[in-house]
Amino acid sequence: MSIIRSPRVESNFSVISNSVIRDTRLSYRARGILLDILSRPDNWRVSADSLARTGCEGRHAILTALKELREAGYMRTEKLRKDNGQFETVSIVYDTPNYEPTEVQKPNFGYPQSENRTPLEVLSKKNLDTNLFDEFWKVYPRKVGKQAAEKAFAKAAKTTEQNVIIAGAARYADDPNRVDAFTAHPTTWLNAGRWNDEPLPERIKTADEKRAEEQRKIEERRRRDIEETLRWQEEVEEAKKKAVPMPDTFKDLLRSL
Repeated sequence: MSIIRSPRVESNFSVISNSVIRDTRLSYRARGILLDILSRPDNWRVSADSLARTGCEGRHAILTALKELREAGYMRTEKLRKDNGQFETVSIVYDTPNYEPTEVQKPNFGYPQSENRTPLEVLSKKNLDTNLFDEFWKVYPRKVGKQAAEKAFAKAAKTTEQNVIIAGAARYADDPNRVDAFTAHPTTWLNAGRWNDEPLPERIKTADEKRAEEQRKIEERRRRDIEETLRWQEEVEEAKKKAVPMPDTFKDLLRSL
């Protein structure tokens, strides 16, 4: 693979260490999101939803990538004390891994807080709970008992990061072995702390499901057979084009036999 570089620009560019760009602990998705965030001005406010709207990744994929960044030390959540004594929760993104403990401090939203970090999302405690519960409610696969579920979510959020809860709800919703009729009530799911559950065990499929799966396999085999046939025909045609023509004298000799 060749690399062709354009002329160096004098503005509208970011300077980021190659060690960050090539950090093999991170997926390419997480690296791309990290670079996008770090390319923004200091104190830029951004959320998983806004990242999803401005890119081709879904919100759940964004949350998974942010979890990678947090585990690798590029992102952390802090509590900051405002002038009125109330606390705000802010997620900080660093351009180098940072593992040092953070002291409670006053926020400074007018100027850069540190040379190597950018605030990811700042919300008051009240708004944080309300907004992220709505996100949980969107992804959870069973919409019953919303008021009780909101209380259970607020209780769970006191000990667990809300994005972690939402990511667990998304995994539960997408689990291929989940059955709608047996999906847990959201309040029950939250009170049991099931966002850390392993995938559901493989269940015995019904006769209709087995027939549908077998039909999908047949259609998949048919598709592969068609693709292989077309590929073989292309190879034959290509071989014909590259074949050396038979000399006329040799053709005459064959006719005489």
